[in-house]
Amino acid sequence: MSRFAQYYIKYKHDAGCYDWEKRQQHLGALFENDESIEFYLGEGTERKVYKHRVYHLATAPNVFVMRFANNIDIPVERDFEPTTAKDEPSCFVIIDNRDRLRTVAIQKRKKAFGNTHQVAKILSTVIDQKLFRDHCYGFEITPDYYPVDLFKVWEQKQQFTLAMRFGVPQMEKEEILKLVEGLKAKDRDYYDDSLIGSFLDFLLAQKQAKYKGHYTVMPEEKKTALYVDKASVFMRNLLTMADAIDEPVELVTSDGGTFRCFIDKGEDNTDKIVSHEFNSAYLEWLFKKHKKDGSKIEPEDRLKAEKEVVALMNSMKHEADDAEEEQAA
Repeated sequence: MSRFAQYYIKYKHDAGCYDWEKRQQHLGALFENDESIEFYLGEGTERKVYKHRVYHLATAPNVFVMRFANNIDIPVERDFEPTTAKDEPSCFVIIDNRDRLRTVAIQKRKKAFGNTHQVAKILSTVIDQKLFRDHCYGFEITPDYYPVDLFKVWEQKQQFTLAMRFGVPQMEKEEILKLVEGLKAKDRDYYDDSLIGSFLDFLLAQKQAKYKGHYTVMPEEKKTALYVDKASVFMRNLLTMADAIDEPVELVTSDGGTFRCFIDKGEDNTDKIVSHEFNSAYLEWLFKKHKKDGSKIEPEDRLKAEKEVVALMNSMKHEADDAEEEQAA
């Protein structure tokens, strides 16, 4: 499994631009094939080119997957003499250019790039220059950060919130209890540790049995909204533990949306980009002829991979209303 950081596209309107309403068509044209655009940074002798390959989903042509490579000099030794060799590690980038959608997923792969911001910057810089030169409007790929306040988002969405998912902590019980104890001084209005010890024993048994997943809380009656409740001892303990281990809580709404929010922002949460786990082997199938085990990649394999990619992008879906986008630009 790989982690994919969630970004979104911002088009920057200019008073002198033309064909503004065709901006998604213009973006699509830049990815028609591998040669439609060249990604680089710097000029002259400092110019560095980043090779890429593009795959358009047959089932959703406006969703395209890109293998984005970085040329790196790595130190080696040949004939007992230090020298360097070229390496081209790559990461995957998925762009959802369907109508009104603005989503970009960037694989977190430090072997290729130190962080996903580097990839977003290279893409943004080149595409912005190209679109401004040809169509007089700007372009930017911006990270989607976790909302900073769970309770604020919960109150905004409470009529539509059907469930909450809490991550299963990977730390040792003693470490978590120490973090929980440290929250006492912060005087949270939901603080309660009366059930946490027993709950951690339950989660430990789950982990030992090799069950993986989230702990989901739902109302007793189906399709009933899950309203903000800081009075429940049960909910207070779950919120306290999530705050202590610094993990986001997921709010699931009736329209299929998922909002990942931290209980409290904190100074060390300011750069946490929304991310998703995804099996990058599916993306490999789109570009290769054989799987890692040597078996041939069949058409049905690619269709399965495309289905998984669309499901990933639907879960990240960043929509934009044309009128709002133009006004905000």
